[in-house]
Amino acid sequence: MKVFYIRIIILLFFLLPGLCLFAQQGPSLKTLGLISANEKIEHRKLLNPHKELIVNNYDLKYHRFFWIADPAEAFISGSVTSCFVATQAGMNSIQFELNATMSADSAFHRGKMSSIDHTGNVVNIPFDEITPQGTLDSVTVYYHGNPTTSGFGSFGNEIHAGAPGMWTLSEPYGASDWWPSKNDLTDKIDSIDVFVVTPVGNHVASNGLLVSETPYNTGYTLAHWKHRYPIVSYLIAIASTNYARFSDYYITGSDSLEVLNYVYPEDSATVRQSAAGVLPVLALFESLFTPYPFKAEKYGHAEFGWGGGMEHQTMTFLGKGAFNHEIIAHELAHQWFGDMITCDSWHDIWLNEGFATFTAGLTYEHMFNGFYWPIWKNNEISFVCSDSAGSVYCDDTTSVDRIFNDRLSYSKGATLLHMLRWVIGDDAFFAGIKNYLNDPKLKHGFARSSFFIFHMEASSGKDLTKFFADWLYGQGYPIYTVNVGQLSDNEISVTIYQSQTHPSVSFFEMPVPVQFFGSGRDTIIVFNHTFSGEMFTAKPGFRVDSLKFDPDLRLVSAHNNVVLGTSDLPSGKNLLLMPNPATDRLYVQHNLGKINILGISTMDGKMESVQLEKQNNSLIEINTGNLLNGMYILKIGYKDGITSEKFIIKR
Repeated sequence: MKVFYIRIIILLFFLLPGLCLFAQQGPSLKTLGLISANEKIEHRKLLNPHKELIVNNYDLKYHRFFWIADPAEAFISGSVTSCFVATQAGMNSIQFELNATMSADSAFHRGKMSSIDHTGNVVNIPFDEITPQGTLDSVTVYYHGNPTTSGFGSFGNEIHAGAPGMWTLSEPYGASDWWPSKNDLTDKIDSIDVFVVTPVGNHVASNGLLVSETPYNTGYTLAHWKHRYPIVSYLIAIASTNYARFSDYYITGSDSLEVLNYVYPEDSATVRQSAAGVLPVLALFESLFTPYPFKAEKYGHAEFGWGGGMEHQTMTFLGKGAFNHEIIAHELAHQWFGDMITCDSWHDIWLNEGFATFTAGLTYEHMFNGFYWPIWKNNEISFVCSDSAGSVYCDDTTSVDRIFNDRLSYSKGATLLHMLRWVIGDDAFFAGIKNYLNDPKLKHGFARSSFFIFHMEASSGKDLTKFFADWLYGQGYPIYTVNVGQLSDNEISVTIYQSQTHPSVSFFEMPVPVQFFGSGRDTIIVFNHTFSGEMFTAKPGFRVDSLKFDPDLRLVSAHNNVVLGTSDLPSGKNLLLMPNPATDRLYVQHNLGKINILGISTMDGKMESVQLEKQNNSLIEINTGNLLNGMYILKIGYKDGITSEKFIIKR
């Protein structure tokens, strides 16, 4: 290794002056709703909190990487040349992040060797002369080391079927574990060239287009990849092993996009059919959103030693078990949501992961005859409602575990989008997403939640402040109780109560759908619910004999109750119990006149004492503090007969 390291230094020294010229199958039910599980398990291994370390006084334009990476060794050596524009006056040095376990050996600035200081995780390179603000300049750092600090995450090795393999994975803070980088979300590199030396018999997968594979000294191959789209540091990646390679093609009219697959030879036959499943998903995403963002180059998959996947720009890395429909769709969606437009802070990671999770869910709506769509919705909603704590907005970006929280960043972020679609309608929703993706200030750049909200408000004409306050920044979810009484053969009264599972939200204002059945017919009526206990009248057009809350799973909610009055009251007479479920008070609203009989019994007929608090001609107040949790029957006798209604006690 040492011999080749010296040769690389000599080669790149002579190349340096011209470098800146470059600057210019059916789904698996096991994965439904759990797309982030493998990602979270692996990201949890990157537990070191990250702090911004460097002086950010430059705008990166170009990187030229030259690496030696033998898959049999947990070691990398080489150089990174960076072309940049000074963004502050009097720039007399430049800084990069590089983990302290690595060794920064030397640096060159404007073709001359410069001093270099690698203290802690920061590399500082002083300049002999100032780089004026707005001036294009370049610097090269030579380094080597064993990037083991983040373990499995940033730089990995394994043996598969007797063959060594290596890969990198830098999200969120791992780029500086294996190369000197600007390891943040403030700067996209306009273009990159990636040169990797690897032993003969191996192939290197990376971003962009493969330019060449050429012999390099005895027993080695030099692979050259180029990528000419803006890219953030954590999406730059390489993988190397004895890959088998095959291509599929996504064809639209006279145009085609290569989908290039690098897979372990022993898995090639197994994954080939699964990998081709990305083609109809590409077609769907282009129809729903915008054209594939990197169409001048490629899309691809490279197998690596994870259980899950990672959306490296233009080439997703997938573990063998991750070549399934939902993970393939999830990682492809990231090419729009996360790669082309990247969250500008890990606080807004949902713009990456929530979107990819939701978008993968959309494939179930539009593919497989929609069979898995309700299953996906049910799984995601149930998972979100399995706990009340935490917001979609990530409140702790020093914790990798919190950033990649599967329930919040992935599933609740996805269901937020699902509900937003319900609130503003399909036309406004998809128009807003297209406008967001096409925004020239965001395209191939960074975004925060407020930018997305702006486009959704513009497309819908609605003020969405309260919606996002509740669902993006708030915690918990609503629990609904719906009481329905039959006012006449064609008219019903509907009272909707809501409780919240977390005090950060006082009320979730949502359109609430209820499906009513009767006389062999059914209809869905949507109630614009603005406060708990709100009463509505509706005309389903038939006498209701049963009902279903949120039949199409539009809402994130759980533990809901629906109560249908079963009394056979004469036309014009009505009776309503509220709240239902009740706790310590039950109110009976009616127009039955004088009440002669009032009784409460359990469902098995046991009579309970009635503790009457107040009574007038239209309202009865009953103290139910003596009743245990459960369902009861309230019997009421009045001038024209006896009627009964069920109610629930729930504390």
